[in-house]
Amino acid sequence: MIDFDHDTGLAQDAVKAARRRRLDVPADIDAAAAMWQTVMTAAHMAVPERPTVDDIPATAEQLAAAIEERAHQHRIALAHQQVGTDFMEPVARKYNQLVKERVPGWILALQPEFNGLVKALAAQSKKLPAQLDTHALDWNDPKTTAAWEKAESAAHQLDQLVNDRKAMARAIGGDGSKDNELFAVAKLPDPTVDGVLDNLMRDQVGPALREWRDLKGQPVSRWLYLARSPHITLQLATPGEARERAASLDRWRDGIAAMHAGHSRNQAVAAVRQALAA
Repeated sequence: MIDFDHDTGLAQDAVKAARRRRLDVPADIDAAAAMWQTVMTAAHMAVPERPTVDDIPATAEQLAAAIEERAHQHRIALAHQQVGTDFMEPVARKYNQLVKERVPGWILALQPEFNGLVKALAAQSKKLPAQLDTHALDWNDPKTTAAWEKAESAAHQLDQLVNDRKAMARAIGGDGSKDNELFAVAKLPDPTVDGVLDNLMRDQVGPALREWRDLKGQPVSRWLYLARSPHITLQLATPGEARERAASLDRWRDGIAAMHAGHSRNQAVAAVRQALAA
């Protein structure tokens, strides 16, 4: 039975993404890919097609020889299918593991290009009004349209880069969280006792998250908002880092719940400190 361990699709997609970004793909990955192709060729070796009337020879002796030859071809094909299938799991495992080991480095190598695009986006965001909803922008203002076109170009390139990063991340399990699109490219401030007690999440970080979610159908505005936000740091993450960022949001929630459980300021401080240290 072929199970997930035989599937190299996600790893192959990650390698394709790395090549699109002109990143180094080690020779051992290509060697393992060639092995996988060899295995697949063997596992899918076809048996001879069924004979037709035109394949019937002139004599019984010739027919016996033809049958013997076809039987040999059948045995060879079936044996290749069986042995090739036996090799699928170990070869796929080897290939997938080689790619998994490389993915974090590939994602890290995307950061300089990501930073450059974010810088270009931030430069244009300063030329645009505070309200980034496309329905509220004055499209008759040439300064607005010029800045928007440049921002749109940077945002489009960012989307392409992030999609390639996503293809890489899927090869090692993906990002996991509900807001994985955000945490793959951005991090929130870490929760602190003072931040929790000062309602930083309620008054500043939380509204920033809601605004980001509300702009889901407007990718350019979404990127511009992230580039502007003082509460969000744009930085690519490996899947492990993205999950850590999601966990940071959970720690904010734990701290807030602990704060509300305290009956005095001192109790709240102690409860929040304990919750954040857990």
